[in-house]
Amino acid sequence: MLALLLSTSAQAIKIPDTRISFSFPDGGWKYLNTNKVNKDITVYLYSYSKKAVVDNNGDTIIPFMRIYVQKNYSGTVFDMAFNRFNSQPFQAIEEYPFRDGLGYWGGYSSDNDGKDYFFQMVYLKDNSNAIEIRLETTSDTYEAFEKEFKAILNTIKLK
Repeated sequence: MLALLLSTSAQAIKIPDTRISFSFPDGGWKYLNTNKVNKDITVYLYSYSKKAVVDNNGDTIIPFMRIYVQKNYSGTVFDMAFNRFNSQPFQAIEEYPFRDGLGYWGGYSSDNDGKDYFFQMVYLKDNSNAIEIRLETTSDTYEAFEKEFKAILNTIKLK
């Protein structure tokens, strides 16, 4: 299973214990780690590593992909989106249907580094698994990644 996570080419990457897969069509992404939050929640992190990304202040930025999987979730994707929003508020720029789930373009300001961030995020249900997939970078580097984020989200499949 670890080998599937480590592969970051255009080959499909399966999210463990789900029927969901995705790929990085343009490559350049690297698996970072898996964080087991508790028995029902696991988070998988990937970062962009094709080339250095520098913002308008000259700071190196690391665009990332976070996959949040909650097992044994009995609510809907709307419940999941609301619960996640309450734990990590953001400004929704646009909400849209995403296959049988829900998608967002959004942003927030970080208290940690004082930067503004933009992201594309989708919520899906796979049996009793609720999944959040979020692709994010700073607001001044977002334009360079918007098409790539969309291309990655377009590769998501439920088998």
